[in-house]
Amino acid sequence: MALVDRPAAMTAVRRPAFGLAACLLLAGARPVAGQGAAAARQGRVAAPPVCATATVASRATGGTDITSVGISYFAGRSRDRDDAHLASALTTEIAHQLLSARIRRAGAARGQPQGLLTVKLSDGGGFADVDLSMTGSVFREDTVLETSVRVNRTSDGRLLWAGTRSRAILELPVLARLVSEEIVARIGAQLTTLPAHRVPEKSSEIYELILRGIYHHSRYSPEDLATAIDYFDQAVRLDPSSVRARNLRETAQLRLLAWGGRGGALETRLISIGMLRRMLDRDRDEAERLVDEADGELRDGQYEHACTLLNAAIDNGAHSAPAYALRSLIRARMGQAREAFADAETVTQLGRPLWGNALRVLTLRRMGDINGARREVRRLANTRRSGTLAFWDARMLAIALAQTGDAAGAQAMIARIDPRDPRLAWLGADPFLQPLNPTPTPAVRPTRRQ
Repeated sequence: MALVDRPAAMTAVRRPAFGLAACLLLAGARPVAGQGAAAARQGRVAAPPVCATATVASRATGGTDITSVGISYFAGRSRDRDDAHLASALTTEIAHQLLSARIRRAGAARGQPQGLLTVKLSDGGGFADVDLSMTGSVFREDTVLETSVRVNRTSDGRLLWAGTRSRAILELPVLARLVSEEIVARIGAQLTTLPAHRVPEKSSEIYELILRGIYHHSRYSPEDLATAIDYFDQAVRLDPSSVRARNLRETAQLRLLAWGGRGGALETRLISIGMLRRMLDRDRDEAERLVDEADGELRDGQYEHACTLLNAAIDNGAHSAPAYALRSLIRARMGQAREAFADAETVTQLGRPLWGNALRVLTLRRMGDINGARREVRRLANTRRSGTLAFWDARMLAIALAQTGDAAGAQAMIARIDPRDPRLAWLGADPFLQPLNPTPTPAVRPTRRQ
């Protein structure tokens, strides 16, 4: 999916913990809830609805003042089609390299501070607010990886550079460096990271297993998380001394517990060895960090800022089912039924049908179809009659029950969460588990509670 247009303050600033995604953070101070509406009343700006995505005009560039680049994930062109993990890894490694590029803005005097290049990633589609757009493809032949890249100006479509480069798979960071150097040389910038080197893995087989795990690791569905863990298991079996493979496996296991799986033997084993208590201490990528922050804002009633964070999370991770789920909750509460249904459908397509169906119940209720909502929620509850429930599964079902007037059923669902889950305390402040308010109004507070 294409990246959602964002205000110009959204800037790529650092690499996530796993190292294979470009980050987008909100620059500047946190907006105070209600500030936009107040400005609109004074005639300065038009205030968009809460949780609406902002649209910005394409920014014209003058002279050689190129300050941003949008990168579409590279396509796989190998004969065996077994290269999606390599294409993803190369794309995001190039993004990481370009994030370090120092640029001198047009008209700036020599010696003045230089800015960093803004880098944005997209699963597909174009960019409306960047100066350059990059597309590419990869082709593997045994242990060699070849890439073809094109870079165009977005203002007029003019080609800036096109070329083909190749290196051994174990030298993928070096290949990314070569492409990045071609770009910065043409925009008068300079990379500030250390030169890239061959990866430390003992063989391309081990390295590819790690890349496969990271590629699946970016997903949120139970099946993909389990697949990621299996790839890391294979890498550890081939090289028990690989600290990287062990750390990534542990993070994937904690992530499975965080978002919930299918309740199989793997989860039971992980919980039995105490990993559930450590779940909040896991390494998070940027999308997860933004979702966690947005969840806190949602529980505080700060829906506008929560949606800003969720839009950024979706920009960072197009497969972030939790981000779409929380945004659907807020949109339903604010009366944006069509948008709430769309987010619920996306959640289902991303491998979380129970969440998606629960979100539809909430939207039906907010539209006034209480009987339809109750029928749907009874059907949902009957499919989960007994046993422990993962936190997010239980939370979504409890919200659907609470919003249709079944407070006892909601409490019964919450009671099925493992008592060792450290997030249980969150639910006491969840506004969606409170009695339904027919005319909800977002709370306003001057500062963010730490």
